[in-house]
Amino acid sequence: MTGPHGRLRATWPLRWRQTLQLLCGWAALTVVWIGLGALLTGPLAGGTIVRADERVAHWMVAQRTPTWNHITVWGSLLAETTTKVAVTALLALVFLWLWRRWFEPVFLVVSLAIEASAFIVVTAVVGRDRPDVPRLDGSPVGSSFPSGHTAAAAAYAAIAVIVFWHTRKRWARVVVVIVTAVVPVVVGLSRMYRGMHFLSDALAGAVLGFAAVALTTVVLARSPEGAAAVSTRAGSPDPATNSSEPSEGDRIVV
Repeated sequence: MTGPHGRLRATWPLRWRQTLQLLCGWAALTVVWIGLGALLTGPLAGGTIVRADERVAHWMVAQRTPTWNHITVWGSLLAETTTKVAVTALLALVFLWLWRRWFEPVFLVVSLAIEASAFIVVTAVVGRDRPDVPRLDGSPVGSSFPSGHTAAAAAYAAIAVIVFWHTRKRWARVVVVIVTAVVPVVVGLSRMYRGMHFLSDALAGAVLGFAAVALTTVVLARSPEGAAAVSTRAGSPDPATNSSEPSEGDRIVV
């Protein structure tokens, strides 16, 4: 396959094997998080973790001030659905323009998609009630576990992975690690402050987001296109012009 469109198409990293591995990993994450939620709403409902959740939720309400009410609006907006979609789309286009291949955009989108889809299933199945405190936000989703905002914020660790793949500059790595570590903390605390989630919801959301990125990294970085893309940081030829074309039976046709 020749020409710029053919070379770009040859960099598509999702084959049947990678897709199956991602689906299996997604299913495993979803089952584990459903189990965790079931513990919190079942056997552990009157236990230490839930009592601590309730104490923290009421303590957060006691700390409310007009200033923090305003600040936490912006903290929540960092991982709002519209923000997440817009940032992901913009970065995917930037990555595609920078490297002229699909690997980085697909890696970012798949990480967020795994996180979001797992969250939707888990929160629907678990159905944990939100904290019994005055809430500063409304939500079409009545379930509290896990925190979808915090999970989405943590899933942006995919950006840090991409930066680590493409630069050895210490300052760039330090900056991206700090940003991708601080944002989930800010979002999680904002959601707790506003009465939308318990502490355990925020922690479970953060781990879910990071786990989604880890799963995507393990699967896609081991694909032929992923290995070629990662190797370019050391000066290897660009996979867009040197990768071999797999058979149609192995590649997902898009």
